[in-house]
Amino acid sequence: MKVRNIVLCTMVGIGLMFLSMVPVMAQTEEGGYRVFRPDGPGPHPAVVFLSGCSGLKPSFAPKAYEQVADRLRGMGFVVVWADFLGRRNLTSCAYGGITQEEAARDAIVAASWLRSQSYVDPKRISAMGWSWGAGAVLVALGSYSVDELIFTRAIVYYPFCSGTKPWTHRIPVLVLRGDSDNVAPAELCKSVLEMSTEKGDIKVITYPGAQHSFDMSELPPRMEYPGGTLGYHPQAASAAWEEVQRFLQPTK
Repeated sequence: MKVRNIVLCTMVGIGLMFLSMVPVMAQTEEGGYRVFRPDGPGPHPAVVFLSGCSGLKPSFAPKAYEQVADRLRGMGFVVVWADFLGRRNLTSCAYGGITQEEAARDAIVAASWLRSQSYVDPKRISAMGWSWGAGAVLVALGSYSVDELIFTRAIVYYPFCSGTKPWTHRIPVLVLRGDSDNVAPAELCKSVLEMSTEKGDIKVITYPGAQHSFDMSELPPRMEYPGGTLGYHPQAASAAWEEVQRFLQPTK
């Protein structure tokens, strides 16, 4: 009997050890979200994604957001897609059905969900948006207090500002845009960025010759699209990604 118990205990121990070695699924569906999780129990830093007007799988670059999510996952970040279009059965924001204020609220709800997960570091949750979704991130900054926001820093690629209000609380913001963008011209966000918080909290980088969606490698160098011109700019994309990596590092 003793030998049998020893064998059973050994088998259980080996089984538990094996389970602890099995990596977490890279992509899962949790809490109604698509989640990209790094290996290990955490707690991990996290990022909430808000897409452009065409959603998280745009026809012109269907893998763009997934590629960024996989990169961040490889860096040890949890990524959650705040799919403000999908949850409303919409395919685009261009025809109404959603406001940037609603998308901003979705980002905060997603950040709140992340904060409740044991594998997430609640003090290192960031928001990351593109185009219309980037504008929604800025709307959140101007509409909610620091405690309500939950996320503690924000990255916005070529934000489309529409009714965005200045914010007074201090939060690090990284703005990445192209000087040839005719979809979301810099002038739309100029006043709100100039009026918001301390200058040192907002870093704006403009890439010469870069157009809208300059970071999406599935695009050709130039493509006409309803609303303006899109185009991949490899130099700007690479430089912007380096900025993103630096920006997301923990402050010392």
